[in-house]
Amino acid sequence: MRLRLVLWGSLLTLQVLATAFPPEAIAPAVAGSVYLPLMALRAVGLPVFGRAESGGWPGPSPLGWILVATFWAAVWWGVVSLAGRLARGPSGGSESKSA
Repeated sequence: MRLRLVLWGSLLTLQVLATAFPPEAIAPAVAGSVYLPLMALRAVGLPVFGRAESGGWPGPSPLGWILVATFWAAVWWGVVSLAGRLARGPSGGSESKSA
């Protein structure tokens, strides 16, 4: 479980760093990783965008940032859980004994 938390924390840290300081080569993908979840949440009526200047894209609202962080935390947890399950193999790591 400790390894899972370390991997999860590492992936979240990389996501935060890429969002805060996006390398120019992957900047469109980083913007998509923020705006695509927000667009889906806006479609269901959540106020995830702040006010936009005329002709510009609105930035995420505080609620939007919280929901993006929650979304990516869940995605990376799923990735780490799946990797752990695949690494354990078909036995599942624990044998159940029947009485």
